[in-house]
Amino acid sequence: ILSHTENNMKVSLRKANALQESLAEIIKSAPKSDSEVDVLNHEMWFEEINNAQSRYFDEIRNKLKLVEARFSIRTEISHHNNLSGVSELLTELAEIDSKIITIQRWIVQKPIRQQDGILVKKRTRKVAQIERADYDGYEEMDVSVIGKGDREHWENNVKELRRKKASINDRLLELNIKTEIELSSQVEAVLRKENLI
Repeated sequence: ILSHTENNMKVSLRKANALQESLAEIIKSAPKSDSEVDVLNHEMWFEEINNAQSRYFDEIRNKLKLVEARFSIRTEISHHNNLSGVSELLTELAEIDSKIITIQRWIVQKPIRQQDGILVKKRTRKVAQIERADYDGYEEMDVSVIGKGDREHWENNVKELRRKKASINDRLLELNIKTEIELSSQVEAVLRKENLI
């Protein structure tokens, strides 16, 4: 996962993503230095304000270096995702997910139509009830447009899409492990300082 060429370290896309996520967590964490000083607890309070200010701004400047390192890594990830085909596979995966969700929402999760014989009997009873002279209500009989065979067809379609999705995920895993990005010496130094490598 980690290798060196000439002076720059190389890491897999997978490791690079983990590193940039670790940097994001460090950046989000609260500074260790205080942003305020209780001047009642210090005899030399002006000096303490200046010292605390110096420590605080040093820490914020360090966080900004972490931001630069993180986005340097993300830029390399993006570049190599495009070069290696990861971006296209991710797009294809998103399309498959959207198809699965659409089929499930609008076909698989909807009620299916009853058998024709049952529908004929129900409709005949409803019509007879409506035609009675003493009937003064409102009747309706909604019937699903989705038949049992339709549902089975679309469920099989979803199964095939899931197989395709698994295949793409396998390919993505392989590319994320095999494809390497090069870290600049500055990024490497930041990562070492934060004990991430």
